[in-house]
Amino acid sequence: MLSVLCALVLAGCAGSAPEAARSKDRLLRATASVSVEPGAGAPAPGAAAEEAADAHEHEDEVDEDGAEVGDGLDPTVDPAAGTRAHSPLAAMTEAQIEELLAKDPAALGPMSVGATNAGALFNGVRMPESDRWELVDPGHAWGTRETVDALDRAIAEVHRQFPGSPKLYIGHISARDGGRLSPHKSHQAGRDVDISYFLDARHRWYQRATAANLDRERTWAFVRALITETDVELILIDSSVQRLLKEHALKIGEDRDWLDEVFQYGSRKPRALIRHARGHANHIHIRFYSPVAQESAVRAYPLLVKRGAIKPTAQYVRHTAKKGQTLGSLARQYGTTVEAIKRANGLRSTAIQAKRVYNIPRPSSGPAAPPKHVVVPPRRLPPPRAAEASRPVRHEEAGPSLGG
Repeated sequence: MLSVLCALVLAGCAGSAPEAARSKDRLLRATASVSVEPGAGAPAPGAAAEEAADAHEHEDEVDEDGAEVGDGLDPTVDPAAGTRAHSPLAAMTEAQIEELLAKDPAALGPMSVGATNAGALFNGVRMPESDRWELVDPGHAWGTRETVDALDRAIAEVHRQFPGSPKLYIGHISARDGGRLSPHKSHQAGRDVDISYFLDARHRWYQRATAANLDRERTWAFVRALITETDVELILIDSSVQRLLKEHALKIGEDRDWLDEVFQYGSRKPRALIRHARGHANHIHIRFYSPVAQESAVRAYPLLVKRGAIKPTAQYVRHTAKKGQTLGSLARQYGTTVEAIKRANGLRSTAIQAKRVYNIPRPSSGPAAPPKHVVVPPRRLPPPRAAEASRPVRHEEAGPSLGG
C-alpha cells in the first residue's frame, strides 16, 4: 500500500550563549553578502562584503507606501478572481499521510508552511548547481520545488533570447528547514529568493545596479519572464532601477497601461507587482506562490506538528506604530514580551519607528492555527498586441546594448 501511496503523491507533485548567537549572525551575514568574481569558486569575504552585509542588515522589506511585504499573505487577492490551489494530499486520509510521515516522509513532497516571515519548509529542494547561475550560499538555497522550477524557467528564457548570457548570482532562498534566517524578516518558507541583476562584465554579487552598468535587455527579459511565465507574488526592486527598466520596456514597445500595472514607479495604480523597498538596488527580491507546496502544508499541518516534524508556526498581529509608542508599551498592550517582539521583527535594539508595521506575536495556550488556503491570482499578462509588438530580439539579430 505504501508504494501505491508514494506513486499517487509523486505523480501529483510535478540554547547557545548570546555571544555565540551573535557570532553566528555575523557569519551568516558575511556569507550571504560576499563579493564573487565571475568564474570564481567559493566566495571570499572582504571590505565589499562588510559594506554589503551592513546594507542588507538594515533591509526592512517595507514598500514605499509603508505596507509590510514580509508576511507572505496578500489580502488584496480576490478569491473569486484567482485559482484555489490543490494538493495531491487532498485525496489521502490522515492515516495515509501519517503512514508516509512515519515511513517515507519525502514522498509527501515539499511543503511551504505558514507565512514567509513566520513559517517553515518541509522536504525542501536545494537549488541545483548550474552554468547559468552561481549559488552564493548553497547552505541557504533551499526552496519548494515550484520556487526552484520557476526560477530556472525565468533564467532559461533569458538564455533562450540571449545565448551565452553571463551567470546570475543567487543569494538566500531559505534554510533547509525554513524558519528564521538572519538578517531577513522573510525567507522562512522556501518562496523568497534574492538574486542579482544582469550587470556588465565586472559584475559582483551585491553590486549596485546603475544606469552605467545595468544590462537592461537581459534584466527586463528576466523580470518579464517572472511576471508572464511564473506565479510570482511580488518583486522588490529599488525605484531607481525600476525607472531604467520601465523606460527600456517602453522603448521596445511594451504596452504602457500594462507596465503601469506591473511597475510601482511612475504609476498611481494600487499594489503593483514590482514594488520599491530600500536595499534593493543591489539585488532583486522575488516571492513566488507555491500552490502545491502551500496547499500540501495546509492539509498536513496538524500531523506535522503532532509528529514533531515542525514546530507550530507563529501567529502575528500586524501593528502600525504610532509616535511615542515603545516596544514596552506594545508588549503590555498585546500581552507579550519585548524580546518576543524583537525576535519576530529581527530587531537588534528596542528602537521603533512611527508608521512602520511590526509583527506582534499572538499569545496562545495551544497549537498555532494551521496555515490558510492559498489563492493564486491570474498572471498579469500584457495585451496580445503588446506581446506581438515587443517580440524579443534574438541575440543573432542584434546583440544587447549595455546601458540601453
